[in-house]
Amino acid sequence: MQINVGQGEGDYLNRAVLFDLVRRERFARDQRRFDVMAACFHRDAYVRTSWYDGRGGDAYVAATRKWMSNTGNSKHWVFPAFAQIIGNRATIESPAMIFNRAKLEGVDVDFQVFCRFFSRAICEGGDWKLASFHVFFERDVMAPTLASDPLPIDRALLDTMRPSYKFLTYIQRSRGVMVNQDLLGDDRPEELADFHANEEQWLAGEGPVS
Repeated sequence: MQINVGQGEGDYLNRAVLFDLVRRERFARDQRRFDVMAACFHRDAYVRTSWYDGRGGDAYVAATRKWMSNTGNSKHWVFPAFAQIIGNRATIESPAMIFNRAKLEGVDVDFQVFCRFFSRAICEGGDWKLASFHVFFERDVMAPTLASDPLPIDRALLDTMRPSYKFLTYIQRSRGVMVNQDLLGDDRPEELADFHANEEQWLAGEGPVS
């Protein structure tokens, strides 16, 4: 919901609502509460992750349900930190971690992705909904579950992958998923700056709501 009180207090309460929204969406995803997850997205939301690029909140939720049935269940920690609100538009950026366990050439490995989640949000009928979802990649790490096991990677192949999400790319490749090497990441700061400049324009009211 959108809070309509004094501007200072209203901004504070709206930020609380928005922070709850982004936490609730990832929690619902991880716990397979797909009805709750779907309710967090605007109908025309645009979503771009390491494995998905498309428009429509319901379409993304349906794809997530299928994805999780085939690849297991990664988990997410989300720490909402920065929201900007102008009228019925908002943007939210959240430091985050993605956790996963996988089997690579018969060896159990754990990997973690350090990243930030970024979303537009819009308020319609008094309710805030996520109108986009992006991942900004920072770095990732991978290690065998048993420290005594060797890490089964092709170093030459790994070195061809983006440094901000190379282990994620490597794992996804082992699953038959070719990860786009042009996603947003801290290793390409100019692209991130351009992205944020465009989002600032959207927040100020330029372009369609979603």
